[in-house]
Amino acid sequence: MKRVIGMLLLILLSFSQVSEKAVAVSGNELMDAFSIRITVVEEDVEYQWEFDNPNHYEYEKGTKVLKGDHAKIQVIKMTSLLQLDQDKTAEQYKKVLKPYYPEMSSFEIRWMDAHSERYIWSWEK
Repeated sequence: MKRVIGMLLLILLSFSQVSEKAVAVSGNELMDAFSIRITVVEEDVEYQWEFDNPNHYEYEKGTKVLKGDHAKIQVIKMTSLLQLDQDKTAEQYKKVLKPYYPEMSSFEIRWMDAHSERYIWSWEK
């Protein structure tokens, strides 16, 4: 029953604002990742998405923290939106994030791929 409810929740969330512009809410980006940390600051609210392979998910919005399956949905949505790629620039990620966080004052993306290569993109107003 929990699995059915989880699948229904995932389907409903896939129709939300973020996933409309995302290519897919599949989590494929996570298959090539060992660790992901994404932080966005907008109007003094800090948002954080975290993933550590194989199955640690955490999502924070201000002081609210989600872990486990609820956080997994948020992490998958964000990584699908960003489409992490070592050749992308901070400016490209800024263009992706800005429509969803129009008052964004900064962001930082930290990604360690399956080969332990580390990538960091950041931007500050």
